[in-house]
Amino acid sequence: MALRTTLGELLHDCAERYAQRPFLTIAPSGETWTYAAFEQLVNRFAHGLLAVTGRPPSHVAIMLENGVDYLAASYALKKIGSVEVSVNRAFRGPALARTINLTGTPYLITSGAHAEALAGIRDELTALRTLIVTDGEAAVRAAFPALEVLRFEALLAERDDHIRNLASDLTPAAIMFTSGTTGVSKGCQLSHRYAIRTAENVVPPFRVTGADAVYSPYPLAHIGPAYYDGLTAMITGGRLILRDGFSLSNFWPEICEFGATWFMMLGSVQQLLWSAPERPEERMHKVSRCWATPAPVPKAQFDARFNTHLIPGGGYGSTDAGWVVVPQWDHPGGIVLPEFEVAIVDDNDDPVPPGTPGELLVRSREPGIISDEYFGMPEATLASRRNLWFHTGDIARFDEAGLFYFVCRKAERIRVRGEMVSAFEVEEGVLAHPDIEDCAAIGVPSPLGEEEIKVFIVPRPGRALTADAVQAHCATRMAKYMVPAQTVFLSEIPRTPTGKPEKGKLAAM
Repeated sequence: MALRTTLGELLHDCAERYAQRPFLTIAPSGETWTYAAFEQLVNRFAHGLLAVTGRPPSHVAIMLENGVDYLAASYALKKIGSVEVSVNRAFRGPALARTINLTGTPYLITSGAHAEALAGIRDELTALRTLIVTDGEAAVRAAFPALEVLRFEALLAERDDHIRNLASDLTPAAIMFTSGTTGVSKGCQLSHRYAIRTAENVVPPFRVTGADAVYSPYPLAHIGPAYYDGLTAMITGGRLILRDGFSLSNFWPEICEFGATWFMMLGSVQQLLWSAPERPEERMHKVSRCWATPAPVPKAQFDARFNTHLIPGGGYGSTDAGWVVVPQWDHPGGIVLPEFEVAIVDDNDDPVPPGTPGELLVRSREPGIISDEYFGMPEATLASRRNLWFHTGDIARFDEAGLFYFVCRKAERIRVRGEMVSAFEVEEGVLAHPDIEDCAAIGVPSPLGEEEIKVFIVPRPGRALTADAVQAHCATRMAKYMVPAQTVFLSEIPRTPTGKPEKGKLAAM
């Protein structure tokens, strides 16, 4: 497609083209908005916000649960030319203050659910002047008596005409934050073109059409639900089924109820689905394909149990680098998109031969399709962009045929007796044990120098398991140096809102 437009103009075009088609369904309520009705709400909020601010603010922060209000506010900012600062609502303390203060915005769109977290950093919020709340007005006013507090609904103007945004599609649209699992979370400045090209490049490998409905239970502050799911649905005239948070017990029932036809998931979510007790809804749905990255459960077993087609890995994308490698329908190796160049290198940035893992480097052939910078972090920006390449901090490899395979995060490699071990490969081996429901592996200092492997395990309910049994199992499935030296049993693995294990918390244990 290669569209050259802003997100606000794109929504307007889609609302005219697909006016009475359903665009957004909220789970579990089932409330549904057509393209025309959704754009009308966006326009009303955009006009109301301009009436309050006088002119488009440079940046507006959103810390909000998933719902029509979040999505409408997001696209209203695109219409008026303001940059959305997508605050990760899981953040607390200094990390939360840092993300809100980063751009110096005086405006935050939020709700009563976040009043306590925000009150905890009240004295650290240096620029905030106005809070726009979707609910919980009393709690927010009590927490911030010195700030202006406005209700979202009160800002909805009578005017609902389209506000044209003729800016270049290379202008910033959003600042989205890295998860912070390997260090301080960084704000990636992303252009309109980044968002639209990401969605366009999702369409062919996943065979998305206007007849599709994507199920998305992950926070809209992340590129996955915002661009891979929601924006892909929009540009094809399809439907987004949006839920506020992943729920294992509600996953298959809601997919059946609302007619989802495809979804994406992290490998950790795939493992949770696989470990759960079987239920009839698993096979009574309309889902014709799904994708997990990385995928710890073998495709054939997953397909057979869940009556669907698991696209077998192979893709790669990140907030900073963009959507770089697309998966194939029936092969685990990914294909680099023509808009990008990719190299796999050693610690000196020299290319490694096929089959050898190394750091993934990326650069684009088209402007605006990787993040512009880490906003307000010039040193981190320069450190990641050296020797003419963007350094992803991820480990990958190419095979002899030039197909791409993701290995692990560079920070999640564990150095054991001179060998570099992938935490994912350890977890993959551990999870093959029939009595293990969930796990996460990290490296910890070894008395002999370098590191040794520590694994955190959640046993299946009612199953007895010992550390010796885990080690014996691992010894039959992996190299000797990969066998965990330490085993800790937990009732659950702490995870981020997108399902990633919070390995910083595990290390602190």
